[in-house]
Amino acid sequence: MTIDKRSDALAQRAATITSLRDFLEFLADHGQCVTWPEKVSLEEDIRNIAVAAGRDVQGGPAIIFDKLEGYEGKKIAIGVHGSFGNLALLLGKSKTTTVRELFFDLIGRWGREHAQINRIPADKAAVHDNRVESDINLYELLPLYRINAYDGGFYIGKASVASRDPIDPDDFNKQNVGIYRLQAHGPDIISLMTIPSHDMGRQIMAAEQEGKPLKIAVMLGNHPAVALFAGTPVGYEESEYEYASAMMGAPITLTESGNGIDILADTEYVIEAELLHGERAPEGPFGEFPGSYSGVRRAPLFKVTAVSHRNDPIYESIYIGRGWTEHDTLIGLHTSAPIYSQLKESFPEVKAVNALYHHGLSAVIAVENRMAGFAKSVAMRALGTPHGLMYLKNIFMVDADVDPFDLNQVMWALSTRTRPDDIIVLPNMPMVPIDPAAVTPGKGHRLIIDATSFMAPDPLGEAKLVSPPNGPAIDELAKTIQVMQERSEK
Repeated sequence: MTIDKRSDALAQRAATITSLRDFLEFLADHGQCVTWPEKVSLEEDIRNIAVAAGRDVQGGPAIIFDKLEGYEGKKIAIGVHGSFGNLALLLGKSKTTTVRELFFDLIGRWGREHAQINRIPADKAAVHDNRVESDINLYELLPLYRINAYDGGFYIGKASVASRDPIDPDDFNKQNVGIYRLQAHGPDIISLMTIPSHDMGRQIMAAEQEGKPLKIAVMLGNHPAVALFAGTPVGYEESEYEYASAMMGAPITLTESGNGIDILADTEYVIEAELLHGERAPEGPFGEFPGSYSGVRRAPLFKVTAVSHRNDPIYESIYIGRGWTEHDTLIGLHTSAPIYSQLKESFPEVKAVNALYHHGLSAVIAVENRMAGFAKSVAMRALGTPHGLMYLKNIFMVDADVDPFDLNQVMWALSTRTRPDDIIVLPNMPMVPIDPAAVTPGKGHRLIIDATSFMAPDPLGEAKLVSPPNGPAIDELAKTIQVMQERSEK
């Protein structure tokens, strides 16, 4: 099969994915999903294997465990989004596709206008094949374990939590789907950690202030595109389901949970729960994405009212900790894309955004300078984006001819273009509380380094930049070389 025909086949197959199971089968067909052959303990075997698989950022496989000590008959999947190779296959691309190519492919799909949402009755949905409404015990239903050794309890780390706006519950677009960490505090009690800038934080505050109920549906083992957008900072009145469908170019099929929330019809598990107004419990510590343990905080509590699951369900989990981990791959490109989209509305000169690193705590933005000091203005605007408000800590501005995904080029720009007055430190800014550099949790600094070329009225000095060959001709030559390499493997 030729390169072009193979690419068409990948794209067509990716468009047929409807569930986690479909995606695992697709990954297995391309050597990107393996089943662990031996019996494993939940701690510490799964943690160790996940860390080992995560070392291969480009090609690490998903791993299925079906021989679990203490949980015979249960299954766990990790690393589903654990490598850029897996993400490339989800987008219908070769697993060797570069991160830069994936970014621009994702940008080309960005939006909701081509979304296709299908619905089926709850009694026809696979997730409701089995239902538990009494004597609920999460410790028996789920193979829970500590993701890191010193976690304060058993955490559900890769759930997509769906909820309706408590003030306007009938608005589909205000129905939030987000990834939040959940800790089990008892057989049927869970806490949910969020911050006020998150959609869920906004809904919890509104529900308690207005005395409204807030019900959630915790989906586990989800369509891989929905999992991506659950961790994406899209607008409050933008549906994650619609974004996921538009990205895939295929329908997303929903049904209704027992507590009235739109959920994926083929999700593996759904935990239905309701907010206990005003009730809080100590939560944490938890090994978080910056690679440090969060402190202990008081988190809102939810009472579990029912659990539904598919036959022979797969519990999807994740390793989170000191990078690189699946958490970084899961949200990296989907952090970069909305920041790019939002900046592009104000500044068409923005060429690319690399916010892959630790949920965008550090980001590289490539821009074509309009005037002296222009890049700094773009950086300031980035701080005002929904994600930038709490996460963008270190912003590095580079010229349009610097590839922000090539750290060799970024380091060249930082080494040769930065002057003392190109460095700005903004203290006492709002910041995600789990930033390990924060002296006061919830506040921190912002660092902007302008490593773009000088323009009038900047003093230029005597240095003149070397301009190597660039443009479409060089891009085509690079692709030709890549094709030659791929053919040599056959």
